[in-house]
Amino acid sequence: MQNNFAINNSIQQRKFTKATNTLLGICTGLVADGHINDKEIVFLRTWLAENHDTCTNWPGNMIAKRIDAILADGKVTDNERSELLICLENLCGNHFSETGAVTTEGPSLPLDEDPTIFFRNMTFCFTGMFYFGTRAACERAVLKLEAMPVDRVTSKLDYLVIGSIVNEDWANMTYGRKIETAIERRERYGLPAIVSEQQWVKALEEA
Repeated sequence: MQNNFAINNSIQQRKFTKATNTLLGICTGLVADGHINDKEIVFLRTWLAENHDTCTNWPGNMIAKRIDAILADGKVTDNERSELLICLENLCGNHFSETGAVTTEGPSLPLDEDPTIFFRNMTFCFTGMFYFGTRAACERAVLKLEAMPVDRVTSKLDYLVIGSIVNEDWANMTYGRKIETAIERRERYGLPAIVSEQQWVKALEEA
């Protein structure tokens, strides 16, 4: 039984790796000119819908959800195009084909290794850029689970969630101050927990 499970797991992993490498190749071509247009966005969503294996794991599932949200109202804004372009450029820069893993938790971030994330009556602050969607989309997601989104890192904050698209020089970026403040408060008071987008999304899916 265990051998069969291991074999099946290996087959599924190979299928996911192949599908994700194909996705990376497509995304690399789409963003090569530094622009992405509406037809390319629709093409990518169609491809993702036809290649479900890619959408069952991070971050393909989040890319698919983000594009669904962009296309939901039938109008693609310049801001939506710009943010999607950044997401895809970041995805292509993770060198999945070389490592076999999509590294999306950002460079040298002070994350809690294995946090337990609760939602009801908890406070969440979001910083950085997210595969999940806009900051407003992240805030709506926790509101649905009876949690409270806040704009600042304070003594009452339970969780700081850091978006996956983080610059290596994050300490000198505008969102770096929130992270530094959270580190100081965590060392002094034990809170907030500092979690990655991937950890947060997993908790959302399990809630």
